[in-house]
Amino acid sequence: VGGKTMIYTNSQEQTVYRSLASQIQLGFYEDGERFPSAQEIARRYQISYCPAQRALKLLENDGLIRLCRGKETSVLRKPYDDYLNSTIFFSRIEALDDLNRSLKLISSPICFQGLCAAGNGGNEKQFMEIYGCAHPGKRLYRLFVQALCALGSRSALNLYYDIGAFTESAFLDILNKLYGENGAELLLSQFSDSFLQSMRDCRERRLKEGRNRLNEMQDAFFEKTGRYFEPAKKKCREKRQTSFLWEPNKGRNRYCDVIAVDLLRKIGQGIHPVGTLFPSNAVLADIYHVSEMTIRRTVGLMNQLGVSETRNGVGTRVVSAGDESTPYKMKSLMSNNKFICFLEALQLLAITGKPVLAYTFPHCPAESLGAISRAAGIKVQYAAVNATVGALLQAAARHCPLAAIREIYSKITLLLLFGSILQIRGGEYGRFPGWPEISRNICESLEEGDGIRLAASADTLFKNCFAVMKEKLLELGIAGADKVYTPFDI
Repeated sequence: VGGKTMIYTNSQEQTVYRSLASQIQLGFYEDGERFPSAQEIARRYQISYCPAQRALKLLENDGLIRLCRGKETSVLRKPYDDYLNSTIFFSRIEALDDLNRSLKLISSPICFQGLCAAGNGGNEKQFMEIYGCAHPGKRLYRLFVQALCALGSRSALNLYYDIGAFTESAFLDILNKLYGENGAELLLSQFSDSFLQSMRDCRERRLKEGRNRLNEMQDAFFEKTGRYFEPAKKKCREKRQTSFLWEPNKGRNRYCDVIAVDLLRKIGQGIHPVGTLFPSNAVLADIYHVSEMTIRRTVGLMNQLGVSETRNGVGTRVVSAGDESTPYKMKSLMSNNKFICFLEALQLLAITGKPVLAYTFPHCPAESLGAISRAAGIKVQYAAVNATVGALLQAAARHCPLAAIREIYSKITLLLLFGSILQIRGGEYGRFPGWPEISRNICESLEEGDGIRLAASADTLFKNCFAVMKEKLLELGIAGADKVYTPFDI
């Protein structure tokens, strides 16, 4: 089998390398299109020049491209001669099957909001330029990326770049295998036509028609690719399976800082009162979906701030809520970029929460549903809102049967911690829009066992949270907050 196994790490250059290698594998540069320069790659992936240049060198080192100073880059070969029979494909087959079902669940709502954003911005010209691509797979891929770009979210783009790098040419190769090259091209052309018509529907405010057309197109796509996996898994002899991972912020992350901020918020709100013990490191690691090492660093930071004290054999006790300077000490850890990541995570939650929770509800144990009900019943409004969002997130991150959704929602949980600094002191929502009705609907849906109603109520909650927090960030003058598109329901 041709090609090398691509390294699966989450540095910027490795992510760009895998994304570009997967596009080469998809045949996107076989029609004579010029391979992008380092400057173009940096703009496309929103990174600096150096990691873009290093990604090109990695492609050259693997013999996929030839870099010529002052001349256009040449594409030499694909990473794999026959991807569907490669070791790497069979090592990912379980995760690819799971991703296929996960994308069927979340791609349509993400794409719909992106098309609405593109329609509002008058970006049809860019879509029509993409539509001139002769390769129908490339056309569909770039139409989708254009819709994602319209959301104004680097996190959403990074998610789909990671997904694309992990799937490589699997879906296109499967269509070619099932329907032949001509049949696959016809299907992809039909899907592209549906996509473009959905964009026009959204631009002309025929929103239900646009959404339904998009749903039908994406359901058909993932149903067709999904047919391949069950028989293929029976032939798979590769025992060691690789899981899909998403790292929204490439490179090293200090999650201990943002977890410390969130624990300060919880102390201030009385969730961890002074004099009580924090949950054990193992429990905190499970709550925040991080390693126990990260929790130990977090506890060390809290001890340095004088907020807590750790004693061997006893645990870590909250000894102070901090003084007036504590939030400002922590605020230095929070850059504008982290606030934007927080807002982007809220956007993803507001867009995907409804289908994810409706899908997850039948798999939630009574304990998890009880936690949501108790959170919604908290008397202090802002505390109830925070706790309910957290309980709903935990339900999806722990109990969704799709591993990719659990991975995505566990990372959304971490990204939302970047906004905790807003609620350490005086960070109440005030009168949260629609909360009494949202709370009532959540509690009644849980009593009735109605997952659809619960998901609809959560959808309203998440979208209202996004609107409130975007307004707060705009008031604080956080640069870029205005660029993150506000999702809506119809």
